[in-house]
Amino acid sequence: MGYRYIAAGISILNDIVHEDGAKTVGILGGCGIFAWSAISLFTDSCVLVTSGGDDFFARYGPYLDRNGCSREGTYITMPHTHHTRLVYSRGGKWTEESIWGDDYFAVQSENCRTSLKKLAPFLSEETRGIYLDSNAFEGIFSEMERIRRLAPNARILWEPPTMSSKDPSLRETVRRNILLTDAYSMSLDEASAFFATDDEKELIARIIELGRPCFLRRGVGGASWIENGSVTDAPAFILREGIDPTGCGNTSSAASLYLWREGYGREDIVRYANAAASLCTLQYGPAELKYPDGRYTVESIAAADV
Repeated sequence: MGYRYIAAGISILNDIVHEDGAKTVGILGGCGIFAWSAISLFTDSCVLVTSGGDDFFARYGPYLDRNGCSREGTYITMPHTHHTRLVYSRGGKWTEESIWGDDYFAVQSENCRTSLKKLAPFLSEETRGIYLDSNAFEGIFSEMERIRRLAPNARILWEPPTMSSKDPSLRETVRRNILLTDAYSMSLDEASAFFATDDEKELIARIIELGRPCFLRRGVGGASWIENGSVTDAPAFILREGIDPTGCGNTSSAASLYLWREGYGREDIVRYANAAASLCTLQYGPAELKYPDGRYTVESIAAADV
């Protein structure tokens, strides 16, 4: 029996400098693990497809084992798992630098790319959804036809990295890739840069015109699911115990893919995706699938204001 969902993306260790200057180091990160944790809040039929360095299992292993994440989709392709320093500023905006030096971004890009070869062992007629974290220029987009042949029932949600969505020179490439996939997710800041407008009404019109379902994230302002000319909004859930917003965008994006593919109504797509993001704030790194006191679940958060 195969997996119904695939969470494909990079793995990164993060040192975080918070808005108030406090520092937290060595935190599990990267789109892949956040996406896996999000989908796994709803189903146990999701595989993580990612790449790391020789230290990957020493660093990620306790979380993987504690939460029942299979290691079969992990490829060891680098000397070190990429390790970055995230610096947060007002409004949740952030900058990123590699502790291994700027050249290591190129090492990561070359060795950690998602490819048909890495996905192929997990593609089948059972596959319903693929969360894809890849830069716009990567070769995975030239492999879409073969991916669809191997997984004819799958729908692909692409979350373009910030460096792709905000680069004017990649605008046409990003547009083409969106049309090669089935849905996409951007933050409001990324979408404003990509569609070249700060006017939200105009932005929504351009998203609708592009003709692909979009999960538009507004951080603490909530999110929207935009499909077939309809815009459905829902607020964020702010948990008093929340300590770190890193990965919330990846978490809600991947959750929206699952909810969309499983036939949830549009309001529920946004509410449950936002609820999954709120769980991500309860610790540094990806959400735990079960919290010790059982106080918070996606369902309990989505059902009530917290």
